[in-house]
Amino acid sequence: MSEDWPQPYRLPDADPYWAALDDERLTYQRCGSCSEVVWPAHSYCPHCSARSLSWEESRGRGTVWSYSTITRGPTPVWAAIVPYTVGFVELAEGYQLFTQIEAEPDGIEIGMPVEVRFVRRGEQTLPVFAPATEE
Repeated sequence: MSEDWPQPYRLPDADPYWAALDDERLTYQRCGSCSEVVWPAHSYCPHCSARSLSWEESRGRGTVWSYSTITRGPTPVWAAIVPYTVGFVELAEGYQLFTQIEAEPDGIEIGMPVEVRFVRRGEQTLPVFAPATEE
């Protein structure tokens, strides 16, 4: 597979997120003052403005919240894997992540349980979600 994958734009507040992905761990922030989940990464809590954010590890399980299957890739590297599905997964911890959903397009539905797996795309490890196996 091509190493010409476009790379994500990395904001400094999210550096711990990207570092954890290199270790195949999915992380998110939680506010130490109001206990709310914070996603995407911030330098302060968007709920209460506190700066007491910490990183926690996600279980990597959730449900499909929305999705769209792409049948015509916008660049050659994406065209090589069509059809592929992207969408929002609502994680059990209470936040939504935009991601690729690896499943047959006809088998995906809203509310479907999914779990994280990690793929290397160029220089970066990324989370993708696949149908969940029983716990």
